[in-house]
Amino acid sequence: MDRPSMLIKVRETEFKPLLDPQRVTADIKQHLLPWTDLIRDITNYGSNLIPRCFGSSGRSLKDAVVIGILLRQLVSMLDSVAILLSNGAVHAAHLQLRALFEASVYIDWILEGDSEKKAVYYYVHNLRRKRLWANRSQPGSPESKELIDMMNEAGVQISDQAREAASNQLQEIARVLSQPALSQASDDFDNHRKGKRYDPAWYAPLGQRNLGTMARAVGKRALYTFLYSGASEVMHTSNYEHHLRMGKGEVTFQSIRSVEGFENVFRYSLNIALMTFRRILAEYRNDELPAFSRKYSENWKTEFINFPKLTIKIDSTRI
Repeated sequence: MDRPSMLIKVRETEFKPLLDPQRVTADIKQHLLPWTDLIRDITNYGSNLIPRCFGSSGRSLKDAVVIGILLRQLVSMLDSVAILLSNGAVHAAHLQLRALFEASVYIDWILEGDSEKKAVYYYVHNLRRKRLWANRSQPGSPESKELIDMMNEAGVQISDQAREAASNQLQEIARVLSQPALSQASDDFDNHRKGKRYDPAWYAPLGQRNLGTMARAVGKRALYTFLYSGASEVMHTSNYEHHLRMGKGEVTFQSIRSVEGFENVFRYSLNIALMTFRRILAEYRNDELPAFSRKYSENWKTEFINFPKLTIKIDSTRI
């Protein structure tokens, strides 16, 4: 009979000069609790806005994309910002801020005009991407060889069940894409591929080159310039100063958690969310706009405008 192991597992403790979550969280609760509570309250409002507006919609494809996908994405990212800021992970919160901004631009651009057509291209692009992945599991398909080689290299096999599920999915995608409106959009993606292996972005056949051109089209060029490029530095780790300082023969490491940059992420996130909620209300529940304005004035405005003056001690350590 095997005897139970007497090994006592000792969990790792953080290297506090780099990672001290308890201290940072305590500082935020002491000094910034009204502002983290504000983000939570506005997030909760957004979560209620989703079913309310979808219930008032025509439940078309446009409504499903704008409310069920993009507005939900925005509220989800705002929820993530609230969690990260409350725990002092301000640097990481820039990634959610970037995704929140992107969803807001998509919403504005779709609602600007030709909304159903834009929703069709968004949906068809997703179906075509799912089709690509399903084809990769089908023996003999042009897309399968590369994936099978990678799976073999990793020592992983594609099961018969996975192949069968993918085959069924391909049949369903073919059925959906055979509908005239969707078929026309799918053909347009084929034309815009121009011999390349992958489809262009979902908005490319509709005249937008990238998110930057779309942001300009909906009046968010300044936000794109000031916000998106900075968030991209966090995404791609392209700015070393977020992590360390170098000079005169020494390297100084920045603390992983800090309230540095809290106000910028706080203001940008809420500003974008509130603008988007107003745009959604104007489209789906226009009669609620006066109540929304009152709610902002009575419940949110004071904390949103009167962010405290912070003196931040930047924690760093030499290793």
